[in-house]
Amino acid sequence: MPREVELDRFTVKTDEGKEYTIIEYQEYIPSRGYDDPSTEALGLKRWTTSEELHVHYIDPETFKIFETGEIVRKI
Repeated sequence: MPREVELDRFTVKTDEGKEYTIIEYQEYIPSRGYDDPSTEALGLKRWTTSEELHVHYIDPETFKIFETGEIVRKI
């Protein structure tokens, strides 16, 4: 079963000035290597707001909040 780790937490802002906190998660998948049965492979990353809205990654500084359609940028 994959495990998920919080990698980062940062503030973003819309062009209208509304701020959100975005949380970045990384999934780690057990790969059970022959040499080391506890090895893990990197899985998918996901982003969400602190209010648990879905976030789409555009580039390292820009994201889109799915439910509202707002484009937000890191500040």
